[in-house]
Amino acid sequence: MNRIDEAELKEIIESYGLDNLVFEAFRQVEPDTALYIFHNKDNKKIKYCLMASDFLDDDIELPCDFEFDYYPDNVVKFRAIRIFSYVDGAKKKAEGYIDDNHYRTISNNGGGVCMLFAVDELKM
Repeated sequence: MNRIDEAELKEIIESYGLDNLVFEAFRQVEPDTALYIFHNKDNKKIKYCLMASDFLDDDIELPCDFEFDYYPDNVVKFRAIRIFSYVDGAKKKAEGYIDDNHYRTISNNGGGVCMLFAVDELKM
């Protein structure tokens, strides 16, 4: 799985109608799953996680606790408290996926299908 570059990350975040996020960290948490952590520009305590993977299931009941421990030296845990939907006319929506809630976006460089979560209790 390829890492999504900064310009494309910006396009993906804008596809969710947000422009106030600051990139904070990248974590490869499984061979086919990566996390891109952001914070709100005006309040660093407000965190977001863009999850990119080969496959993402949108049948998630919130709040939802995620724990990635595939790589023991790179454990990441968080609770998803909101899933964002992409906006009308989004550049990066995942065409070809059944996505009634408009959660999934996609990267062009092999970075996978993406979903954006507002999170709390982030530990990495």
